[in-house]
Amino acid sequence: MCKAAERSAVSFKHNIGVVLKRTLLGKTNLPQQCTVGISDPQREVSVWLHGIGAPRDVTFEHSIACASPFTICIGGSDWQLRDAGKGPTLEFREHDGEGRLLAELGLRHSATMLTDGPALHLFQVDRCRNDCLSAGRLWAHYLHHAYLRRRSTSHIRLSTRAAQAMTASFICPRRVVLVSAVWGERSNMFPMNLLGSLSDDYFAFSLDSTRLAAPLVAGAGTVALSGIPVGRAEVAQQLGKNHKKESIAWSELPFATTPSTALGIPVPYFASRVIELQLETTRNLGSHTLFISRVVRDERRAAGEQFFMVHGIYQSWRLTHGYDYGGSVSNVSTISRI
Repeated sequence: MCKAAERSAVSFKHNIGVVLKRTLLGKTNLPQQCTVGISDPQREVSVWLHGIGAPRDVTFEHSIACASPFTICIGGSDWQLRDAGKGPTLEFREHDGEGRLLAELGLRHSATMLTDGPALHLFQVDRCRNDCLSAGRLWAHYLHHAYLRRRSTSHIRLSTRAAQAMTASFICPRRVVLVSAVWGERSNMFPMNLLGSLSDDYFAFSLDSTRLAAPLVAGAGTVALSGIPVGRAEVAQQLGKNHKKESIAWSELPFATTPSTALGIPVPYFASRVIELQLETTRNLGSHTLFISRVVRDERRAAGEQFFMVHGIYQSWRLTHGYDYGGSVSNVSTISRI
């Protein structure tokens, strides 16, 4: 077959794929990863833990700890895990309005980590329910996601359950920050979206265990997390390549930096919020390493809409239900890349 014929065949297959995708997904044909501008802290979605004593609002007491196996970390020292019964659940609900149930994860307790502050509980997911779309449209998305995972060159291989749990977890808008770390003569700054507060004084974040950024952060012992105005989202995403670098020069950055207030770590001059952290412990959970840290200083520098990410399935729900905050849709195909 001549090259012209080969190109024609490839183009034909591509066009057929585009038509099928549009037919199956309809108006919900959005990227898996969507950038939205939301005030920090977000008040769109509440996250509730059920099945361990009274229902507990853990919206600001949980973090995605690992992608594979998919693991959630939740802070809580006053729990009686023996009361968990058949297994706790994590509910994602509309914060206002009718408080509609958007998704539910069935949890299985896997470990408890003790800190100088709260006890931290790790849960893996054994089932997933998503109510953002009709069953037929939802499974069309799941089939499309499975197709993309088979073609993906990513070294992180998600199981079907883990992929569905990640989709549900990003119904809760996840803020994106720029992480700054300095270890001797080495330094780096890169974006991250697997993070969350566990209590007033403790914070968790997770980094790809195979990337060079993780050992740098572990060696540094302290980091600064910078909130990003949504208008700076694109420039922040461009620093994703720094996950694979041992070190960068601050002069390489496409913007100026200023020292953080308590630790003197360089942060973007446009940072709207700077959280300075002292690392307390780490745990390799699989695809990601979980970093548990104590908050040294949390400084809010500016208001306005911040850079958050949601899954395209939830973005479809947002647009249908009037959450038209002017969020833009990114062209990144998988959430776990940041």
